[in-house]
Amino acid sequence: MSDDIRVGPIRSGEGRSASRVLGAAFVDDPVWSAIGPHRRRHRQISNRVSFAGILAGSSRHGARIRVARSAAGEVVGASVAFAPGRWPIPEGSAVWELGWLVVAGPLPAWRGIRDDRAMRAQHVAHPHVYLWFLGVLPALQGRGVGRALLAELHADADAAAVPTFLETGSRENVGFYEGDGYEVIGEIAMPSGPTMWKMERPAGG
Repeated sequence: MSDDIRVGPIRSGEGRSASRVLGAAFVDDPVWSAIGPHRRRHRQISNRVSFAGILAGSSRHGARIRVARSAAGEVVGASVAFAPGRWPIPEGSAVWELGWLVVAGPLPAWRGIRDDRAMRAQHVAHPHVYLWFLGVLPALQGRGVGRALLAELHADADAAAVPTFLETGSRENVGFYEGDGYEVIGEIAMPSGPTMWKMERPAGG
């Protein structure tokens, strides 16, 4: 399917589709599941609200947001990344998460804040492109959509001669990213319970 996928900057009006894709992609992620809400249906709804806020807020802070579109023009994948020097965004800018707080409730919000601070505390210090989120519609995972998004991101990182850094809470995703030149460089014991793996791909792959 990857031959039918086109990757490009998110367009006006695609935010809802992109947040739906990311919300579905992360609904069973170990960290997002631990943060909650713990009922899957509730988490599906809160994830969509959360990613709508994340996309809008991160865009205001210079994020590089890309979507993968099918031949029919449907958004089937999305990524949120930051160029060197753009991360971290101010912690207080998470005001965009207020909608998620209302839907998810105070306990998931508390767990999310603790996990976010744990990740920020162990972020790499050297110049890098930071891949904050990458997600593909579950029905299309394993069909080249994620790799198409990565290829476009890596081209930018290689042109800037900097590594690409990410965190993942999924063992399965560790193998996926290793297939694209990433190596595990550390682990984060998340306050919510799961482990996150810090991974980096050198410039040039």
